Amino acid sequence: MSTQPMKVGIVGAGNISATYVATLHMFDFIRVKSVYDLYDTSARKLAEHFGIEAVALDAMLSDPEIGLIINLTTPVSHYAISKKALLAGKHVYSEKPLGVSMAEAEELMAIARAGDLRLGCAPDTFLGGGHQLTRRLLDEGRIGKTISATAMLLLPGHEHWHPNPAFFYGRGGGPMLDVGPYYVTNLIALLGPVREVFGTAKITRIERTVKTDPRRGETIKVLVPTHLTGVMEFHSGATVTIATSFDVIKHKHNQIELYGSEGSMVTPDPNNFSGKVEIFRDGGEAWEEIAIDHPYTEGVPGHLGLRGLGAAEMVDSLRSGRQHRVSSELAFHALEVMTAFERSAQSRRVVAIHSSCGRPDPIPRAINEGRFSLSAL
Repeated sequence: MSTQPMKVGIVGAGNISATYVATLHMFDFIRVKSVYDLYDTSARKLAEHFGIEAVALDAMLSDPEIGLIINLTTPVSHYAISKKALLAGKHVYSEKPLGVSMAEAEELMAIARAGDLRLGCAPDTFLGGGHQLTRRLLDEGRIGKTISATAMLLLPGHEHWHPNPAFFYGRGGGPMLDVGPYYVTNLIALLGPVREVFGTAKITRIERTVKTDPRRGETIKVLVPTHLTGVMEFHSGATVTIATSFDVIKHKHNQIELYGSEGSMVTPDPNNFSGKVEIFRDGGEAWEEIAIDHPYTEGVPGHLGLRGLGAAEMVDSLRSGRQHRVSSELAFHALEVMTAFERSAQSRRVVAIHSSCGRPDPIPRAINEGRFSLSAL
């Protein structure tokens, strides 16, 4: 096992990139060396802030020191960038989704296998302390056998806050492929693989108006469904009702609730690494909040949680020779589930899910110092 930190190149210097660098630099076995962005100003700004290099993409991919490429581009670019990096002999960790189609994702996995390379994909929030506590409570049978659940992602739309929201309404966008991965991946990590889905989908408004600078007042053409509702049936027998929307102004639903034979549980927001975990046991009189005693709940102040934790976990898995938890198999299964909702809506039929994956191994509460630990905190 190498004692030297793995050098990393980041492609894409958008909103999330600074959080990735800050998270990765918490670990002593990984260091970001360089960044590339189509807009050179963004790359240079990120490079100056963290003391790394802003380079051309070809220079990054040909750098023999770099072992891992982190792909933070927009969804429609994930396939092309990840493919180029894999063919250059680099391990790849991509933001979600793995590709915007099953064919793209399948080809990337085949290239990675042929080159004996690791391919990982966000979201990694299920590695966070709040979700790992939820997993442990389920495995301990604290609410009995899971019968059903609800998952509610209900937003008014990214034009209300994002500086460049157009791509959220184009190919590879929409609430299911943009934010849905957090919910679907989290549920798979908790309940195992999905057997079949049924869904409905619609485009509520064919145009959106940007409400934030610098594009305030611009019109966005909507090309993908903005409200999807459906049911997932898991191989475990659990059935989950899910709604993902960019059309809801306000609501009072919890993000995920689990309903078991002996109680119910409210889990943290799957878009975050931590949050409140509550249980109501059969025969009880009130909800009980369970203290979180798992690691990975807080990131660097001023950044978006611990995004990038999955890339660090993948590097650690390379060092120890084990399978990484935020795997391409998990991402591929989640992608098939998410794209099946729209296929179901178009055909008005139940759609069988053909892929599968195991539940990622839980993270122990006690982490050995120097091994996948936030020793810098």
